[in-house]
Amino acid sequence: MLAAKSITKQFGRIRALAGVDFVASRGEIHALLGENGAGKSTLIRILTGILRPDSGQVTLNRIPLQVGSAATALRRGIAAVYQTPMLFERMTWEENLALGRLNQRRLDFVQVTAEAQAVAADLGFTLPPPRTLVEELSVPERVRLEILRALRSHPQVLILDEPTSILSPTELQPFLALLCRLRSQGRTVVLVTHKLAEALAVADHVTILRAGKVVGETAACHTNEAELARLMMGEDRPRPSSAPTERRQPGKPVVQLHQITVRSADRLVLDRVSLTLHSGAIVGIAGVERNGQEELVEVIAGVRSASSGSIVVADPNCDRREAIAIVPQDRDGDGLILELSLWENLLLAPRLRRRLVSRHGWIRRASAIQLCEEIISLFNVRAYSAKVPVGSLSGGNRQRFLIARTLAATPAVIAACDISRGLDFSAAAELRARLCEYARRGGAVLLISADLEELFELCDRLYVINRGRVAEVRLGQQNMAEIGLMMAGHFADETESRPEK
Repeated sequence: MLAAKSITKQFGRIRALAGVDFVASRGEIHALLGENGAGKSTLIRILTGILRPDSGQVTLNRIPLQVGSAATALRRGIAAVYQTPMLFERMTWEENLALGRLNQRRLDFVQVTAEAQAVAADLGFTLPPPRTLVEELSVPERVRLEILRALRSHPQVLILDEPTSILSPTELQPFLALLCRLRSQGRTVVLVTHKLAEALAVADHVTILRAGKVVGETAACHTNEAELARLMMGEDRPRPSSAPTERRQPGKPVVQLHQITVRSADRLVLDRVSLTLHSGAIVGIAGVERNGQEELVEVIAGVRSASSGSIVVADPNCDRREAIAIVPQDRDGDGLILELSLWENLLLAPRLRRRLVSRHGWIRRASAIQLCEEIISLFNVRAYSAKVPVGSLSGGNRQRFLIARTLAATPAVIAACDISRGLDFSAAAELRARLCEYARRGGAVLLISADLEELFELCDRLYVINRGRVAEVRLGQQNMAEIGLMMAGHFADETESRPEK
């Protein structure tokens, strides 16, 4: 049994946790729910010894754990998979998996790889090529690697922070089945998630945090999604609707790709891709990562050249770095500089930088801080001020800030990857509504995601990408199961990458 008693934690003037009690029993799946900034990540970092609480105690099987000692927690059998992967980027994935066995005289990478392959096959995961550096992996691949590393230690307690947000439809059910098997083995699973249906499907008990306090604890069989949403958000805030929006009529073409082919290291990354981004419309790309999505965005943004084919931009005189804004998959590595303040991170957007930096190169600091405060307020980013480091925000609030910065810059095109990753349902619904409003005002959107529900809700046209090939989905005529098969590569050749009329 893992228990926390009267846990309090404060960061400066922000109280992250206020007298939190939490108990996860042996042989149960315990869901930990709450909005972005509710204190979930802070609590699990205290449970795993990464953070030291200001007051309170953590026990495992009624024996106190040494607070603030991650090594002690790991030795006692507590493993965690965090929302932001904690891996050594300049090491291979095999070396990262072997780190837990450094007490051995000799590391057997053949054995490490074989064990990883067995667990990955059980989960439906695909391992990276041998000896691949972690820095070359996508965010979902890194999270999968974290999951494999945690499972290899056979922990008594497994803590998972938003693990399903990166799983494809074909990977989700095997993963949830694994959690149930761990429970049947007498292990404890703490599942942090914003997906209420998934929590209720597998969890035995649920604890809800709001503003750093426990506002509810119940057996999963005694509650429902509506009640959990009410507890998470409070009585006075209605749950946002997630009903599909009406399809918009596209305007003029903004970016047109014709038979784009990209080769990288003798590998065909994009295979004769043709699609058009129109003003006032959202185009979706569904697919499992490493199938060409990243290269497609780079071609559109002008940072990668195509091996063949052509790309036409409606305004040939525009600066594509300003006209096309990217919301990257790796928000911490590619989208933000965590050590800098929120207002300083605004300057990373070219269109905002042009407004906030004089022609002589001087930063208009007061104007930047004021604009940042306005963005924080408008987009409900939970930050004490514009002057705090962006790294002090929760993962969900970093995502919210990144998208807020992108929308505030008002580019002609937004290419966004996994906009809802790490967001609670309220924040996700709010940002989706803002993205739709941006499109209604004439913006063009390319939305890349493995979340089919999100794509169905938002997109006017939808494509599936697999091994660099693109096929259009007939919205309203194909269901999610059929699209899942297309994501796995089962689509007819005659529909692939055909030019739009």
